[in-house]
Amino acid sequence: MQTHYKVLILGGGTGGIAVAARLSRKLAPQSLGIVDPAQTHFYQPLWTLSGAGVISKDHSARPLSKMIPSGVHWVQESVSSIRPLEKRVILKNQTVLTYDYLIVALGLRLAWEKVPGAQEALGKNGVCTIYDYDQVDKTSDFLHQFKGGTAIFTMPPVPIKCAGAPQKIMYLADEIFRKNRVRDKSQIYFATAGQAIFGIPTFAQALNQVAKRKDIQLWFQHQLVRVDAENQQATFAITDPQGNISEKNIRFDLLHVVPPMTAPQVISQSELAEPGGSQKDWLAVDQFTLQHKRFPEVFGLGDVTGIPNSKTGAAIRKQAPVVVSNLLAQMEGRPLSARYDGYSSCPLVTQVGRVILAEFGYDGKLLPSFPVNPAKERWSMWILKRYLLPPMYWWAMMKGRA
Repeated sequence: MQTHYKVLILGGGTGGIAVAARLSRKLAPQSLGIVDPAQTHFYQPLWTLSGAGVISKDHSARPLSKMIPSGVHWVQESVSSIRPLEKRVILKNQTVLTYDYLIVALGLRLAWEKVPGAQEALGKNGVCTIYDYDQVDKTSDFLHQFKGGTAIFTMPPVPIKCAGAPQKIMYLADEIFRKNRVRDKSQIYFATAGQAIFGIPTFAQALNQVAKRKDIQLWFQHQLVRVDAENQQATFAITDPQGNISEKNIRFDLLHVVPPMTAPQVISQSELAEPGGSQKDWLAVDQFTLQHKRFPEVFGLGDVTGIPNSKTGAAIRKQAPVVVSNLLAQMEGRPLSARYDGYSSCPLVTQVGRVILAEFGYDGKLLPSFPVNPAKERWSMWILKRYLLPPMYWWAMMKGRA
């Protein structure tokens, strides 16, 4: 097996494949390597629609072997440790890979252990999630079989990937309950650890109106900390306006759980991690150039990065060309001129056929792609979300063309 690469890419998800596709047209493909043990590549934005029974989850999956650009080496193994001072990556099977340049796109980790009882409860007694491919169909089953009662949808502290998904599945659940004529005997609650329904005020105002229209109760500063599936009881840590924290047990008939999320341990335990501050343990890259703050031959993109943006696939679409441009500039001794402005996009599905397309950058700056009111629910944005973005992902973004 080849053990040295001009450019070694860690992660075969959205970020890793996107940069590999672009680099394979700029450099000799055989000089590039991608490390990832997975057999399947997922387009995760479809899981929300799949969890509501709108589309089969099978449409979100492709063999990873078919995603790797032609000529690029695929190392099918997990990363055990990264030693940037030595420019070495140690694999789980103890193989040592060396590199001239490193791109880190390892995503994040679902930290189920931070909510005792939650992972064990999945698929039982109304406990479900759309953040696990294997649980998506069960979520759809629970929503369509719901007979009424208390339905709680949780949102953990940020950062998480696709921060809009926890409420998107809730809005679709409301629609399912109405179609099945059980909404009048159901109570829907959105229990979020945050202080607002959404981090950008323009969209928070619109979503507050959506929740009001749908008679959804909003519980702010409610963080799920335990799940007792047998007794269908969820425990929340509630922070009052004075900052005092108390716990409350709430019975549920349906509980949609979104787990807390952390940086992968291989990053948090390495010299590549942010040493402190709000982004502690995440990959320490410059928020504009995406170059590592201490190791100039290292770049990063996607959910693993410790930058103040929203973790979405749309963000990666804007980050990939910046990483490639600045990596090539670094190789050639030129200034790193490409800049990432923090762009992210969240198509907020409020019902089948209606979407608010939230697009924004650093410091909450609105970055709309269309000359219309971005906070309005639109059929056109549903068409974009449901029918246009998936093929754009597979045939443009993952091919390095968009």
